[in-house]
Amino acid sequence: MSMNVTVSSTARRRIRAFSVWVWVLGGLVLGVGALNTYADVGVGDGGFALLDAGANPWDIDEPPVFEAVGSTYSGEGSGLIRIPLEEHSQEPYLVHFVSDGYVDIFVTRAEDLGRPADDRGYPDSVAYLYSPGDEALVLPAEADLELWVRSDDPWEFTLQKADVAEITDGFASGTDNNILVYRGDAVSARFVHKGDGVFFVTIQTTGGDSDQPIIESGDVDQRQSWDPTDAVYFTIEADDGRGAWSIDIDELATEAPAEPDPDTASPEPAALTTRGNTLR
Repeated sequence: MSMNVTVSSTARRRIRAFSVWVWVLGGLVLGVGALNTYADVGVGDGGFALLDAGANPWDIDEPPVFEAVGSTYSGEGSGLIRIPLEEHSQEPYLVHFVSDGYVDIFVTRAEDLGRPADDRGYPDSVAYLYSPGDEALVLPAEADLELWVRSDDPWEFTLQKADVAEITDGFASGTDNNILVYRGDAVSARFVHKGDGVFFVTIQTTGGDSDQPIIESGDVDQRQSWDPTDAVYFTIEADDGRGAWSIDIDELATEAPAEPDPDTASPEPAALTTRGNTLR
């Protein structure tokens, strides 16, 4: 048996409007589900915030701030560590990674401190740490230190003042890991390694990016340069007992050559020999 049902125009409009609202609400539910699945979504004092996985923490107006427990920092994901100038006094820090996962370390340039997230430059890259025991040197400027941690993983590291040796006579040598600083006018040095072990050299200047120009093993003999600076830091990684290394700074002459005595007669110039001919 069949049944024919007649629906009035008013009822049809109500059914159509109800269907539209069901579709809209369904779309909102699906959208929220997708955000929860594929991105980190939070509602806080600053309102609704959407952070893609791996987003840069310095692009956020109010990033998470990590506090130390003793000399140890830890967290889950990206955020910021702040150390005031009066606490660090421009002394270098050593980051020692103690967990699995990874962290990218960056430092805010002094001229960008206090500026809004959408009106500051990209911070200086310091290091990428991914294995327990990895270390990186952080060189604070004459300003508060903003140390950015970028990671998608839980992480933990210690942050302590570094033990740095001064290069005072233009030359340094050793057989194991070391951190050295040179303060002078030279802008290049010769790096030599003899033996079977690894020889990694990182060169850093305050306010400049960290560069690792030497990642070698065995015998190495290279000359490297850096931009003019008040101080340049060298982080050496080497296998103690498997080799020896040296740094020989190309120091500039500190005194002008002596002027010739005008009362002394100039000797006759020596003969110059070229291709079997003698020239005077």
